[in-house]
Amino acid sequence: MRYTTKEDLFSIEVASGEDLWYLSLLLKSGDILISEVMRRVERKDDLIRNKKTERERIKVSIKIEGIEFLELTSRLHILGQIIGGPEDYIGEHQSINVEPGSAISILPAHRETFSRNLGDSSSLTNATILVLSTDDQNISLYGINESKNDLLWRIPTGAGKMYETKESNLTYELLEKIEEYKQSEIHVIGPSIFRDSMTKLLSQHGFKTINTQVGGSEEDGIRELLQGGVVNLRRSLESKLISDFLRGVPGGISTYGRREVEKALDMRAVSTLLISDKFFRTSESLSYMDKCNSGGCKLFVVHSSWETGRIIESYGGVVAILRYRMDFSSA
Repeated sequence: MRYTTKEDLFSIEVASGEDLWYLSLLLKSGDILISEVMRRVERKDDLIRNKKTERERIKVSIKIEGIEFLELTSRLHILGQIIGGPEDYIGEHQSINVEPGSAISILPAHRETFSRNLGDSSSLTNATILVLSTDDQNISLYGINESKNDLLWRIPTGAGKMYETKESNLTYELLEKIEEYKQSEIHVIGPSIFRDSMTKLLSQHGFKTINTQVGGSEEDGIRELLQGGVVNLRRSLESKLISDFLRGVPGGISTYGRREVEKALDMRAVSTLLISDKFFRTSESLSYMDKCNSGGCKLFVVHSSWETGRIIESYGGVVAILRYRMDFSSA
C-alpha cells in the first residue's frame, strides 16, 4: 500500500484486494475520510421543467461510522456523516466504496497508532511468485499472490514419463511454455526425484530456479511451501504461524480459549497473539491487544476467509503461541 503524509493527513493509494483488507483493519469509527463522490443534485429550474435530477462529482469529508469489507466484490464499503464539503450536504450521510485503484485521504482520530500500523502495511507485496509443481502426472505452473493460487498452465506427463533429454517432446513443450518467465525466480516443488531433475533441467537452460525441498505437489505442495514461511508473502508468514500454533498445542507451548489466552497475557507468557479479523473488529478484542502491547508480544490478525483464518475461528477467534510451557489444568 503506497501512502504519503502531510502533517496529520495520510494520502493512500489502494493497489490490491489485500490492501483493502488491511485498510479495513486500520480504519476506525471517528476517523475522517476525504474522497470524491457522486451526489444527486436538484436544481429548481430543472424541477419546474421536467422534475429530473443530475449527479455531479464533489469532494467531501465524512466522519466514519461503519466499515464493511466485501471480499467477493473486492470493495471496502464505508458509511459516515458528511462534515466537510459543499454546505448543502453537511450533516447528511454518505457511503463511499473504496476499490483497488482508489485514492483516498485519511485524518485519523489516533494519528500515532494509525501511522505505526500503516507503516507495517508497507511490507505487503503485490508481486506474484511463480511455483512449478512436478510429479509423475503433471507439470504445472502456478502464480501465487496474497489472495489466491492461479494455475497458469498444466502439461500432463502420464505416469512414469520423464523429461530426461533435450530431444523429448515433453522437454520442448515445457521450455516453450516457460520461456516467458526466464527472468523470474521459479520455486520448484514435488517429490525429490522429479523436483531435482526439473531444477537441474531448467538451470541448464538459464532459468533462475529454487529447489524448495517441498515434497508435495500441486495445491498440497503450495500449502507446504507457504507453511515453511520462506516466500515473501504475508499469507506465507500467516500459514507458518498457524502451523507453529497447532504444533505447540499438544505440548502446552500454545493455548486457546479466551480465558486461557487472557491468563497467559496477564502472565506475560505470550510470544505471539493470533486473532481472526472477525474477532479483531469486536470491542472485546481491545483488552487482549492492550495486554499484548504492554506484555511485549507480537500481534497478528488473520483472514477469516482463508483456510488459516478458519482454523483460528474454530478455536474461538483468538489463540496464543507461548514463550514457555503453561499448565492450565489447575486454573
